[in-house]
Amino acid sequence: YAETYPQIEISLVCASSPELTAALAAGTIDLAVIEERVGPSAGECLAIDRLVWVGAKGGIARAKRPLPVSIVADTCAFRPAVLAALGEHGLEWRTVFENGNIDATTATVRSDLAVTTWLASTVPADLDILPSESGLPPLPNFAINLHLPRHGVGPAAQEFARHIRDGLARRPVAA
Repeated sequence: YAETYPQIEISLVCASSPELTAALAAGTIDLAVIEERVGPSAGECLAIDRLVWVGAKGGIARAKRPLPVSIVADTCAFRPAVLAALGEHGLEWRTVFENGNIDATTATVRSDLAVTTWLASTVPADLDILPSESGLPPLPNFAINLHLPRHGVGPAAQEFARHIRDGLARRPVAA
């Protein structure tokens, strides 16, 4: 998009889904790509992906009880689903790391101090998607939804939305 439209200034904002929703409603951003539970949404579903448990390659954190969990932040869209799944299966857990920094969460998991959850298509190759036999509860699918403001969308944002749609359509689907 930047190569095709060099005259357009792009500012990307990385924030939690609730924060992006609020920014879109406030008019401080032109569009948002938000992870949400599969179901009714005000956004356009671009893709559906599996929420999966992730651990260190050959790690043992997955077997510890209480389960050591690294969660990115209180506002993470996955948090309610993960905590509900753990509760429904009576699985004791403890927070090892909670910060809002994906790099620190990744380091915690790589070091086999904890497990975490991510969309299957975003799991780094040097980490394991934990199989259902690992004793961890199943997790729901999540939608990657494109949200546009209710007050109208300018031509630049419409074209950027088209590029996002095209990019996600070409993205490989996780196994």
